[in-house]
Amino acid sequence: MGYTNLFVAVCISVMRKGTVEDQAAIDQVLSGDYDAFEKLVEKYQGRVYRHLRKMVKDGQQAEDLLQETFLSAYKGLESFSGSSSFSTWLFRIATNSALMFLRKKRPESVEYNDEIGGGGNHDMMMHSSEFIRTPLEVLLSREGREKIEEAIEGLPVLYRTTIVLRDVEGFSLKEVADIMDTSVAAVKSRLHRARNSVRGTLSSYYTERDVDAN
Repeated sequence: MGYTNLFVAVCISVMRKGTVEDQAAIDQVLSGDYDAFEKLVEKYQGRVYRHLRKMVKDGQQAEDLLQETFLSAYKGLESFSGSSSFSTWLFRIATNSALMFLRKKRPESVEYNDEIGGGGNHDMMMHSSEFIRTPLEVLLSREGREKIEEAIEGLPVLYRTTIVLRDVEGFSLKEVADIMDTSVAAVKSRLHRARNSVRGTLSSYYTERDVDAN
């Protein structure tokens, strides 16, 4: 077995183990062992908070949404069918909570036209399919981390959420589509545009840096 296949096999094994552990905790909760839900909270609260923080850009509001997410998950645990992983289901609850908050409190922050507006980044898009599919981490150096964060922060919320779920949290395209209640085609489109916008920012940054250095 080659290195790549071995790596994939290990990842799948870890994912399956996590799914089995999650289901065991869920079964315990549904059997009356309510403390078992704390295991799920402890396991996922850091990731879910990070996701919410990226969406709403406010630490206190992310904390409030985090509590709302786990309360909703706890109340709705009986409806969890197991057709997706618990993490996908949980992130969908969190994402819906954040989008509902944004649409109510900051409707101007939610883009509905599926476009990344304005600015030079859009004009700098590269259309190489290999370039588009490459995860951001592969293209990054330590020096570019802060610029990447800034570029992601500047994306419309639907694009920001897509790129964080796929490239940071590591969900599959299908899982991202399930979390965001959209199609895989829409996820691919948003991911394509978001990655290229971020890379455009990086390209601009490195170009300016090189000019300044010279």
